[in-house]
Parts: sequence; structure tokens; C-alpha cells
Amino acid sequence: MPVRILLVVLSLISANSIWAITCYFTLAKDNCWNNYTVTVDVLDAATTKVLTTAVIPPGKSWVRQIFPCAPKEKLIYRAQFSPVIWEREKGQIYYAKNYWSLPNDINSGDSAWNVSVCYPSDFSQIPLPPEATGTCKCDFDSIPIIPPKKI
Repeated sequence: MPVRILLVVLSLISANSIWAITCYFTLAKDNCWNNYTVTVDVLDAATTKVLTTAVIPPGKSWVRQIFPCAPKEKLIYRAQFSPVIWEREKGQIYYAKNYWSLPNDINSGDSAWNVSVCYPSDFSQIPLPPEATGTCKCDFDSIPIIPPKKI
């Protein structure tokens, strides 16, 4: 009997490792939002469970968070910024324009997946800051690449 229990436990552990992979959430904010704190929650679209939260403080242009994910998982993002531009926006939440679907399978050689998001262009109905220049863009070229993970 103890051998059966051990086998069941080992099979569950190995099954979970087959279906899980590390995800990197790379959030960049465009240069027009440099003076603002941007907070983005990554949610499992099916359960609305928060998988990770990324916060970019004023003066920084990007952040990267690690979270566990699984094939076929769908993600949705919700964002907030501070300080508010207009008082009526206090507590306002802005959702991503699209759901992101992770790949169906973990390919051999995959050690992690990266999901890159630009604030505010990947979100709906976010106002433009009053000091915006009109040439707002996220600079993903300045963000270091993720080195291959040793398994």
C-alpha cells in the first residue's frame, strides 16, 4: 500500500511539471507615462485569479515579473495609474484590448515563455497625460533579453 501511494504522488508531481512552464511578464510603459506609477495585474481569464502584479514606478520604463503558467491558458490584464489626471478617474481600472492565449504545447527546448505588453497602447480608453508630447512609444529594444533557462 505505501508503494502505491508513493507511485501516485510521484505521478502527480511529474504530471504537474509536464503541464507547467515559467512565464515572464514584461511590462513597458511609453515615454509619455514616465512621471506616473503604472500597476498591471495579470489574470487567468477563465478564473480571474491574479497570477502576478507588475508595478512600474515613476522614472522607470519597464519591469519584468515571473509567474507559473500553463499551455492553452488565456490571460487578461487590468491596469491602473497614479497620480490620477482627473479626480473622476480615481480607482478607475482599464482592461487590455485583447486576451492573450498561451501556446497549446510546450515545445522541446522551451524553458519559459515571455509575454510583452505596452502600457497604454495594449489597453482600452486610457487618457493621454496632459504633458504628453504626441510621440509616445514603448522602447522594448532597451529591455534586456531573457537568458535561456537551464533545466
